[in-house]
Amino acid sequence: MATNIFGYCDPKFAKVENVFRKLFNDGWEFEGASFSAYHKGKLVVDLKGGYSDSSSNAKWKDNTRTMIFSSSKAVGAICMAIAVDRGYCKYEEKVSKYWPNFAKNGKENITILQIVNHQAGLPIFDVDISIEECKDPDFIAGAIENQTPLWEPGTKYGYHAITYGWLVDQIIRRVDPEKRGIGQFFNEEIAQKYENSVQQS
Repeated sequence: MATNIFGYCDPKFAKVENVFRKLFNDGWEFEGASFSAYHKGKLVVDLKGGYSDSSSNAKWKDNTRTMIFSSSKAVGAICMAIAVDRGYCKYEEKVSKYWPNFAKNGKENITILQIVNHQAGLPIFDVDISIEECKDPDFIAGAIENQTPLWEPGTKYGYHAITYGWLVDQIIRRVDPEKRGIGQFFNEEIAQKYENSVQQS
């Protein structure tokens, strides 16, 4: 049980703090965590607790960094929503309209919405990818182009845990008039404008 839960919570959002504490007290969170929320532009919840390193009893601090894992999918979805809102593309359009080589191996009818909704049948890569190759958008594009869906696209959902970010990145690179990758797109269209950041390590 974490006894070092600290931070701020607007009394109107006391239920959020209760749930945050309960995660620790009931053993669902056994290391450390933080949670912040804004409502109508105002910080209303900013809670932290537990340990940044339980093996050394290092308590969570205001500046503790953490991996965000799947919450980055929200970043990808927001970037895609911006692209759609600006008219760069439409969710119901086929990915191959903007990325012709994507149409290989049974992917010709996959829509942007099916990518965003985890219905494309492309949750994993069928080739091994090195760290260096991960950083090469052209290599990733080729790997995706050569991929065959694991199920008929649009017929079911399957969490695209591994591929989601790369799929969205490749679409953004093609629909954005400036041809930016998703990192640059997010930085320039969201982070700099709203003083928000997601740091890569």
